[in-house]
Amino acid sequence: MTTQNYYKGVQHTVYISTSMGVGCEHCRTQIAADRFAESTNHYIEQHGYKLLHVGAETSRDMDGKPWHSTVAVLGK
Repeated sequence: MTTQNYYKGVQHTVYISTSMGVGCEHCRTQIAADRFAESTNHYIEQHGYKLLHVGAETSRDMDGKPWHSTVAVLGK
């Protein structure tokens, strides 16, 4: 499968990160930062999203030290 076809038709994306917890955009189920896999699977299984990207993200904490997070981008 080519990347070009995989992304075709994606009109909406969601961003999940281990550095923040939010509610599901569709059903308000709590998406906890410490439940990354469960949160990602929730969007896939309950709302028909597909995984577009998973990787690492580095930002800075309040003291300027590196803060590493795992992120996922899902779309449908």
